[in-house]
Amino acid sequence: MNRPSALFRWSVLVVLMILADQGTKWMARRFLLQHVITAGPVGFVLTMNKGVAFGLFGGRQWVVPVNAVLGLGVCVAAIAVLRRGDRGLAHGFLLVFAGFAGNFIDRVVAGQVTDFLWVRGWSVFNMADCLVTTGAILCGLALLFPNQWGFHA
Repeated sequence: MNRPSALFRWSVLVVLMILADQGTKWMARRFLLQHVITAGPVGFVLTMNKGVAFGLFGGRQWVVPVNAVLGLGVCVAAIAVLRRGDRGLAHGFLLVFAGFAGNFIDRVVAGQVTDFLWVRGWSVFNMADCLVTTGAILCGLALLFPNQWGFHA
């Protein structure tokens, strides 16, 4: 595998994931401002989250710089494991990074994160949260089952 082209492809995909996250948040702020749409146990409910996961640490000034450092750390880890050939782990890290970046943009621009996806019995979340969760699961699978999920080059 040509590593620079793989890194370029993943960079493009990360940018597309961030744009999709920001686009869905823009649509939620525009169309869900005065509406709640539910269909059984799922729906669209606009909330603004000033904290991190599940609203923790809302209004704390240190949240943005700590998230920036964590996001950069995940990005560096993704590049390192991609160069090493651990593609499964790299893919997981890159999904986590795209999610971090999507929510980080919200925190820097608006001081809060737009959440709009609702599942009964769960917190309201957004596409970036889905990326982080999916990436974390993929990282866990790649670490626990490297022969099946590691995608070694």
